[in-house]
Amino acid sequence: MNSVNSEIKRFAHSIGQNWYHVVLVTKARYPVFQWKEVKEIADRSFDWICKRHKIDLFTREVMPDHVHLFVSCPPNLSLRRLFKIIKGGSSYYIRTEYPSLKKYKHLWNRGTMYRSIGSVSSETVKNYIKKSNNWSKTKQKKLLWLKSAVKTP
Repeated sequence: MNSVNSEIKRFAHSIGQNWYHVVLVTKARYPVFQWKEVKEIADRSFDWICKRHKIDLFTREVMPDHVHLFVSCPPNLSLRRLFKIIKGGSSYYIRTEYPSLKKYKHLWNRGTMYRSIGSVSSETVKNYIKKSNNWSKTKQKKLLWLKSAVKTP
């Protein structure tokens, strides 16, 4: 995040800061982003949609079945509209780039999770999102431990 994006923004008739930690979950928690190619397409999709709608994307983490985003949205966007833009735009981009996902009726779950970032520093949120990949690392460590624990004759 650069200093221009981290400061309070000034608009024609307002001044403020709209920072949100957003979590998007795939339909039925299906691990759509477990493959490297689809994960990279998802990364590009969030960059594309946020740039197109002037939403500042500070950081993101694409997990196998969900995505964490740290965004700052313009004051003219409601949260409902923000989710509609991000979910709809990313779904369109991902399905266009990876047509085999078109077989699913919906890419994203109907529900939404967001947290307004106010009293927490932006660095704290960025670190949380970056370290949120601990689940898969823990799972990998368990699998390695299980393989080493199993004795072969």
